[in-house]
Amino acid sequence: MPDKDKKFIEMLNQYEKLAFSICYKMTGNYFDAEDMVQETFLSIYKSLESFDWNNPGGFVTRIAVNKCLDFLKRADRRAVPTEDNILLENVSPVPPPEENFLQEETKRGLLKACSTLKPPYNEVATDYYCKGMTASQIAGRSGKKLKTIQTQIRRAKEMLRKKTREEGIL
Repeated sequence: MPDKDKKFIEMLNQYEKLAFSICYKMTGNYFDAEDMVQETFLSIYKSLESFDWNNPGGFVTRIAVNKCLDFLKRADRRAVPTEDNILLENVSPVPPPEENFLQEETKRGLLKACSTLKPPYNEVATDYYCKGMTASQIAGRSGKKLKTIQTQIRRAKEMLRKKTREEGIL
C-alpha cells in the first residue's frame, strides 16, 4: 500500500467522526450527513497532492462545510448562511454532552427503523448502520456475494431514507 494511501486511511479514521458531526449539524439528516462525509473524503482523496498535512483537521472541516453548503444550496433545499468562517469557528473538537445524547438517540432511532424493514434488508441494515460492519464483513458472515450485499445495503438505505422522512424517526 503506497505511503499516501496509509496516510489517507489514518486521516480518515481520525477525522471521520468530526466530518460526520459537522455534516449532521448542517443537514439535520443522518443519511444526508453520511453522503456528505463520503463526498468530503472522496474529494480529499482526489486531491491528496495538494492536501495540507500540517492542518488535516482544518482541511477536512473546510471541505465538509463546503460540501454541505453546496448540498443545501441545491434548488430543492432551503437557503442557508454562506459564511464559512462562522461555521468553522463554532466547530468544537470535543463533542458537547448534548451531541452525545443526540448520537445515542439517533442510534436508537436508526436501530428501530432498521428493525422495521423486511428480510434480508433489516439484517443487512442493522449490521451495516448499527453495528458498523463493512459490506465485505457482512458478505463473509452471511456467505453471500459481496455485490449482493452492496446492492442490499443500497436498497436498505433508500428504504430507510423514505421511512425516516415519512415517520420522522431521525
